[in-house]
Amino acid sequence: MLDRFATFLDRHHKILLTTHENPDGDGVGAAIALAAHLKGSGKEARIVVTPGLPENLRFLDPLGWVEAFEPGGAHQELAAWPDAWLLIDASEPHRMGILFQAFEKTLADRACLDHHLKDAPAGFDAEFTDPTASASTELVYDLVRPRLGGDLPPVMAQALYAGLVSDTGNFRHSNSTPKVHHAAADLIAQGVHPARTFNALYQTATPAKLKLFGRAVAGIQLRDGGRFAYVSVTRADLAACGATHEDLDELVEEPRRLKGVEVAALFSETEDGRAKVSLRSRERVDVNAVCKQFGGGGHRLASGAKASLPLETFIFQVEAAVLGQIRLNIV
Repeated sequence: MLDRFATFLDRHHKILLTTHENPDGDGVGAAIALAAHLKGSGKEARIVVTPGLPENLRFLDPLGWVEAFEPGGAHQELAAWPDAWLLIDASEPHRMGILFQAFEKTLADRACLDHHLKDAPAGFDAEFTDPTASASTELVYDLVRPRLGGDLPPVMAQALYAGLVSDTGNFRHSNSTPKVHHAAADLIAQGVHPARTFNALYQTATPAKLKLFGRAVAGIQLRDGGRFAYVSVTRADLAACGATHEDLDELVEEPRRLKGVEVAALFSETEDGRAKVSLRSRERVDVNAVCKQFGGGGHRLASGAKASLPLETFIFQVEAAVLGQIRLNIV
């Protein structure tokens, strides 16, 4: 797959890199590392995200490569710029949010680079997916490391390491394979500082975020004898705490801390009024199977979905699906 991907990149000169809306450390890390590789190879590369680069990921972009999408302004003609458009860390074009409109218009070759479980990706001229990889940054690492040999550019090494940290939960999750640990060790040997990376990614909470976490955890719900636990956050909750949607990051991990919980969930309202769920499984329950029922997806143990439904209705439907999956997977 990576040989096909390298050939795809070689055939193009102006490459636009995007990721899913509300970008995370893996999508951004992979995009920045790949951009560094492309620029070093004499190609033109741009990174555009929506709605913008989260505060805790800005340390990954010291050179200011990441552009926040402005559909009616600076990016009005974005679709015409590239000869290749690459969606990273997603294999469903609609996950780009408002960037999808430009994606539909472009005459560029459209491709995806992803590690999530998914039926055959549609809407692309080429797809490069490997669900056995722990992260999209692992795929980029596997692409660039043999080609660069010695020292990696610092911005690349930092971006790759941060992406691996993000998608493995700081190497706590089941996707923390020996291969990922070897890659992390190599990147640390290249000069990346693990403690500084952890602090930048996870130690940047505001009082508003902590207040939101407290409000959400105070309303935690337990089902099926405590095997399913969830919290929910409305737009009114965000407003009451002075918080933003960015502050929801990592909240889904709070109910998973409880002993006996097999599946944890965070339900929230998106800025455009849709209902959203993030699901996490401790080990035995396939939450990707749940999210696929609602048009979402991800990993077997970490997945998500959105629906144009009232939040309470969505919670009721997802809860029924989760409890069914728990009983299917656990005797």
